[in-house]
Amino acid sequence: MRSSLAVVACACLLVSGCGGAPSPLPAAPSPAPAVTSPSPTVSAGLVERLRRGGLVLYLRHTATETTQDAPTPDLSDPATQRNLSAEGRAQAREIGQAVRRLRIPIGEVLASPYRRTVETAELAFGRAQVTRELLNEAYPGTDDDQLAAGLRRLLTGRPRPGVNTVLVSHGFNLAGATGLSSAEGDTFVFAPGGEEPVARIGVHDWRSVNDLGLRPRACKSVHMNHEEVCDSLGRSSPGSS
Repeated sequence: MRSSLAVVACACLLVSGCGGAPSPLPAAPSPAPAVTSPSPTVSAGLVERLRRGGLVLYLRHTATETTQDAPTPDLSDPATQRNLSAEGRAQAREIGQAVRRLRIPIGEVLASPYRRTVETAELAFGRAQVTRELLNEAYPGTDDDQLAAGLRRLLTGRPRPGVNTVLVSHGFNLAGATGLSSAEGDTFVFAPGGEEPVARIGVHDWRSVNDLGLRPRACKSVHMNHEEVCDSLGRSSPGSS
């Protein structure tokens, strides 16, 4: 009997590690680091480039309420969606004010059918052309690969001469197409044919444009290799309006 108990005791000790305390579980693998976006920058050079047109601006909708979309939101009913907050509406207006103040020419303004993206576009640029090509990847039944491929085509497309195209959509879409993470109100600037953005402008960076002291100068024709170029933006001088 004792020998049998001894055998059982030894077996129990072997199973438990013979130390009384259970062995620690292996550490869970660390999650993959998120792909971050380029450093925010609003400079005279970037503004000048935007004023020449020919770029694509991807704007993630501005700040939203703390609610969530319904499991299957009705795209015609904002009550089933997460909508812009008062702060988000103010942010969209500020973006539009900065764009107009700097005389950045805007052509097409395309937006996801969600109310928060349409409202961002309307408050910032005064209009929105709704397209399902920018539909939120989280919407039930969407083909994420198809949406990502379509967005990449839009990002690398060539706007009409002298203007910039604006795409107002969601964070999921940008991540799916480019791997970039974004915050609400971020603007990513893409050049035709380029797969990487040339700049990211955070929503608060638009606010800081006024602090740059940039004064728009009128463009003049300078025939250089048969191209028309604009003077650089200058600093405001004392007493200028």
